Amino acid sequence: MSKHNEPLDPDFIRRQKQRLEALQAQLQSSLDLRLEDEVEMQETRTNQSHTSGSDAQDSAQQDNNRAVRAHDRMRLQTVHRALEKIEQGTYGQSEQSGDPIPRARLEAMPSALYTVAEEEVRERKQGI
Repeated sequence: MSKHNEPLDPDFIRRQKQRLEALQAQLQSSLDLRLEDEVEMQETRTNQSHTSGSDAQDSAQQDNNRAVRAHDRMRLQTVHRALEKIEQGTYGQSEQSGDPIPRARLEAMPSALYTVAEEEVRERKQGI
């Protein structure tokens, strides 16, 4: 059996869990910081008069922060699901088909929930 198709050993899963937990902490920290930034910008806007150019820049920054937070929330949900799958003993199996997700994909993206082919179809349907 090639390394590509071999079952996931407990040591590999333990390392992946550690990676996922670190990624979870990083994403949560990013979300918290961006939220703090937005609150600060709103307080500053309330306490100061702004020119229309400054307002436009602040608005663009807020839009950017919201988009990044939304992306980080989606990634965080995926990480949570991958951690759940570790606890359930189904880590490395596709959410869609139950097919094994290749080890190399999991090494590259520990939160992968789908095979590459399934993910490509999902992204096309979502227009990503």
